[in-house]
Amino acid sequence: MIQKPEKDPSSTSRVDDFTGSIERFTFRNEESGFAVLRFRPEDGSEPIQAVGQLAQLVEGQQVIISGQRSVHARFGPQIQVEQVEARLPSSIEGIQAYLASSLVKGIGPATAKRLTDAFGEETLQVIEDEPKRLGQIKGLGQKRIDELVAAVRAQKDVTEVMVFLRTHGLGPGLAARIVKRLGSGASALIQANPYRLADDVIGVGFKTADRLAASIGMDQDASERLEAGTLYILGRAARDGHCFLPQPELENRSAELLGVAGEQVRAVLPDLVASGKAVQERPPGPPVLREDSPMAFYPAALHQAEWGAAKRLGELLVPGAARSLPLDAERALAWFQSRSGMRLPEGQQQAILSALENPVTVITGGPGVGKTTIIRALAEILSAKKMTLRLAAPTGRAAKRLEESTDRGASTIHRLLEFQAGIGTFLRNSEEPLAGDMLVVDEASMLDIQLAYNLFRAVPPGMKLVLVGDINQLPAVGPGNVLGDLITSGRAAVVELTEIFRQHGESKIISAAHDILAGQVPDKGDEGSDFFFVESKSSSHTRILLRELVAERIPKAFGLDPRREVQVLCPMYRGEAGADAINRELQDRLNPGKETLERFGKSFRVGDKVMQTKNDYETEVFNGDSGRIDRIEKGDSYLRVDFGDRMVDYPFTDLDQIVPAYAISVHRSQGSEYPAVVIPMSTDHYMMLRRNLLYTAVTRGKQLVVIVGSQKALAMAVRNHSEGDRYSSLCERLREQLR
Repeated sequence: MIQKPEKDPSSTSRVDDFTGSIERFTFRNEESGFAVLRFRPEDGSEPIQAVGQLAQLVEGQQVIISGQRSVHARFGPQIQVEQVEARLPSSIEGIQAYLASSLVKGIGPATAKRLTDAFGEETLQVIEDEPKRLGQIKGLGQKRIDELVAAVRAQKDVTEVMVFLRTHGLGPGLAARIVKRLGSGASALIQANPYRLADDVIGVGFKTADRLAASIGMDQDASERLEAGTLYILGRAARDGHCFLPQPELENRSAELLGVAGEQVRAVLPDLVASGKAVQERPPGPPVLREDSPMAFYPAALHQAEWGAAKRLGELLVPGAARSLPLDAERALAWFQSRSGMRLPEGQQQAILSALENPVTVITGGPGVGKTTIIRALAEILSAKKMTLRLAAPTGRAAKRLEESTDRGASTIHRLLEFQAGIGTFLRNSEEPLAGDMLVVDEASMLDIQLAYNLFRAVPPGMKLVLVGDINQLPAVGPGNVLGDLITSGRAAVVELTEIFRQHGESKIISAAHDILAGQVPDKGDEGSDFFFVESKSSSHTRILLRELVAERIPKAFGLDPRREVQVLCPMYRGEAGADAINRELQDRLNPGKETLERFGKSFRVGDKVMQTKNDYETEVFNGDSGRIDRIEKGDSYLRVDFGDRMVDYPFTDLDQIVPAYAISVHRSQGSEYPAVVIPMSTDHYMMLRRNLLYTAVTRGKQLVVIVGSQKALAMAVRNHSEGDRYSSLCERLREQLR
């Protein structure tokens, strides 16, 4: 793989402008916009390599580039391009090179020469404005003419957008994406409404569009700005877990962001609804309880997901809608107990019977209460009856754990539903449902409303649906509170397991987790325990203690590899005891003395533990997957990560997809288990000190859990039972569906 050559910082000079033409590309990435090319200065000096956001250009094009000269240890002199202004070539030679540069498939040097022989320096003008004249060129058919005209016009659009963006302080990397999305006349469309970039172009957010709008003189109270800002607030609320916002809250948040009055925001809400970008409705529920409730505003996609999930669950839960399995549930349970030699407690028996008899069953409970035993029992019963059981979980890590614990195949929900990354849709839906007799979904607390909607609509009435999860863990990272709403609605069969069985109740991790749930500060632990609390004097002291624990004391006392088997879980990334600071400390302690690559504010070294932060369906690496940096190729500008079952290469321009992972947030740990977990607790984290966050962190540890911090911070977390309530109406919709 070839990508951006790394410059030697010591050899850079001041920013200069260079005028010339593009001789040829040695590498280009159309998706990221990055390219390496050979640049020929017009002053006749020797050609030089240029690197930067240049992929949208073509060979033969005349450009003015601004950048720094540098000398690469491997590739020699080069220009690190910061800005570029493209111009269409005006010389005969430049036009020929431009047209023959694979701009249009089938037009090579010979055809380009025939065009310039016929039209000279006016060739590009003829192509754009008088395409009928091209018919006189021998061997140039109408299809090729149409493609050539479209390509030249599109490239002109790219050039215009590049000039426009540069004028207003934005980089050249956006130009190709903008033209690809908006088509011809992109500059005029942007100038008319720069906020359409926030809607239409990947990588451009509201704040960038707002800066652009201000630079071209758009009024602060323009309707386009008010609408875009309001949609941005709805999107930010979704990232915080909300499916909707009440109208007064939406107005207040939007007005604060935009610096306008709430009445001005209110005036544009009907237009957002009319355009289909937002949905306004009175919250569901009994009329007597909602008469005075404020209107709820949803992003259109979340309204469809919430409404659709409730509708599909309602259809599955209608009495008599689902077929019965061809077995006697009581006899099947007795068979399993006899075969396994286990006498299951009442709660586990009830859970198995419910799963076999009811169309939808929720099984919830904390660690050590036997949820895995129940899934294994269901698997063996259905297997004996020659019936099909499907096993799935929201993440790859959780699916792998499910597979290992049941010794049966399991998959991610995306793979189960046959997600098509290229078009962003699932092949399995209500028209093409899943096949099988029962579907068990583990770690169901991680289901957000959109994933749940797509899952439920693919479940046919004949298939039993079993959702297994811990309601006391953190809710899904995405919007909604699916498992909690389903339980609260009272419409599905729910079995809550409370009796602890794992390790016969001897694990202090398990008892500490249940103490936390009961609002009690767990004991500090003693010799021979698997749970400890280590008190510190301050946040900086917490970081020092944590470094010693991870690098020295835990490996020495428990024989665990500090890089592979010990995971630090932090309430926050910021602060002295946050994940960012701890990552730097542990990287220097556990992986010192190696060449460091700096990208996107992060440091990477060969051997570092890293984590994927986005779902990549092409490489099948998903948000939360952890790996180790296997190599860094600065010459070819890529970094290779070993994820255990595969190697994945990351161009340097894509390194925003991974982060150092000696320390990660508790949210990113959902669905995972680690041999040892170390948790810093500081009052600096007061905004995130909640019971469910601490409980989730503690229950990630299998062999050892150590909390390091202040007793006050630990007590604050245990006593704060606020779940960070989310705006969601799935519960009320389910009750309405089945009232």
